[in-house]
Amino acid sequence: MKRRMIAFIGIATALGFGVAGATSDAVDRVLGEDEIITLTSGKTFHYTLNGRPRGAEQHYTDGRVTWRLPDGLCMHGVWVAKEETLCYYYGSLRYGCWNVIESDGVYRHAPLTWDGKPDSGPSVYVKRISEEPVGCTPQQLAFLR
Repeated sequence: MKRRMIAFIGIATALGFGVAGATSDAVDRVLGEDEIITLTSGKTFHYTLNGRPRGAEQHYTDGRVTWRLPDGLCMHGVWVAKEETLCYYYGSLRYGCWNVIESDGVYRHAPLTWDGKPDSGPSVYVKRISEEPVGCTPQQLAFLR
């Protein structure tokens, strides 16, 4: 697990250099590292994907994260912000990096490919930001490897 984590941080660092989501809308703004950390640290994001609930992700100030999926299953991992990139790692099969884009007060996570280029997949929208915990109980916890 420690070796995977070191590799993940290396990938996140590499992806963080010079990565920016290309958008045609002039009001879209890609957040920088400090803005991502300020927005994310200590907050819970409540997401939608293609207009449907995508769960909630509680970001701890120490880099840990808990993601509660719409079905109630919870996973634990880490989050890292580097330059214009926010990356999550929930295990060897669950990780990804994103540009955080703000447009008129609405935030979305635009997916990036493994080499830091904008991905053609759909963005995950932040429907609401709160400071409430995601509410996982011990029997709901799942660790993916």
